Amino acid sequence: MKKTFVLVLFTALAASAAAQTPKAAASSAPRPFTQTREPGDVETDPIKCFWKTDRSAVIVGERFTVVLTCGIVETDKIKAVPDFNQLEPTTIGLQPFEVVKGVRHEDIRDAPWRYIQYEYTVRLIADSLFDKDVELPPVKITYHIQSSVGGGSQGRDQAYQLPALTMRVNSLVPKKVADIRDTAPNTFADIEARRVRSSGELVAAAIAFGFAIVLLVLSIVRVLGRFRVRTPVAERPLGLGAVLSGCLAEAGRVKAEAAGGWTPELASRALAVLRIGGTVALGRPVAQTIVDAHAATHEGQLALRKGIFRPRRSLVSTATTAAAIARATAGTNGAAPDARTESILKDLEESLLVLTTTRYGRNAKFDGAALDAAFDSGIGALQKLRAANRWPMRSIRSMTKSASNAGAAVWSR
Repeated sequence: MKKTFVLVLFTALAASAAAQTPKAAASSAPRPFTQTREPGDVETDPIKCFWKTDRSAVIVGERFTVVLTCGIVETDKIKAVPDFNQLEPTTIGLQPFEVVKGVRHEDIRDAPWRYIQYEYTVRLIADSLFDKDVELPPVKITYHIQSSVGGGSQGRDQAYQLPALTMRVNSLVPKKVADIRDTAPNTFADIEARRVRSSGELVAAAIAFGFAIVLLVLSIVRVLGRFRVRTPVAERPLGLGAVLSGCLAEAGRVKAEAAGGWTPELASRALAVLRIGGTVALGRPVAQTIVDAHAATHEGQLALRKGIFRPRRSLVSTATTAAAIARATAGTNGAAPDARTESILKDLEESLLVLTTTRYGRNAKFDGAALDAAFDSGIGALQKLRAANRWPMRSIRSMTKSASNAGAAVWSR
């Protein structure tokens, strides 16, 4: 009985020890290293890589481009340090493909990542791979984690393996691929080249804009200079329209005063008006003198107001007589005036003849009716002359004259 109790007790203790053994083993086993995470930290792989080719099908011996791009975690506290020697063009193994040449582009930093990129020129030389799918072998990249927490530490070496990439030899698309990769490589070098090109074009545009501003300033200065060297406004002569309007205004005043009887002074003023009209009708320049507003006038001069803010006077005068008009219309050298101008000149010539005879003739009598009729005829000629020298009529006459000269030149050939 005593032996049976001892045996049962031993069995219970053994079962209890056996039940507690897994927990004790678990508590005594070494725990894996875990880094304390702070708020805002994101769990991610320390290294990520991918392949890219400029085509999905090649022929034997054809060179094509393979681009390897890797993103590596790199912060102030922790960073992944890969073994770049494994990725150099002279050491990377891509059998059965042969690496002809390669280059590493400048790294790009975009916290918390640093991107590296290798560009390889690869070819396949084999006589037994026609019409087959050949894989770029999976590449293993060795790296370790370097941490600055707690005085700095370096982790053990780890391995990251890129998946294999299928290439079709002398075919359109590999059987295992689900996308088409016949695109431009668009490497980091292309991005840098575009950035440099955009910067250069921006600088060139700025220089061109600067030249445009300089040319605009020079043009404005030149235009302002041309206006500065012109004759001041107060010294510019009156136009033909203003002169003829002034003549008609003076003629109206003379006619109103002559209603009470003609005098030598009124005849002189009427002659001055008609002489100016005759000169304009003949196409000759009219003499003008700009004087102050209070300057005195002499016989044969017509004073016309000029300016608004600084009023001055233009003294207009000519020496055209009835005989001068007759000589000009008789000796035209084949360039006779048009019928309208000839009629105006005829009326002015007759009016000048009557008024000149009355004013300067011996024992001349001031026949009011004859003088009124002659002066009215002259005023009518002045009105026609002013209408003919307005802008629309002047332009039409110039165009008609140019067309007639051109026709004459054609016929003369």
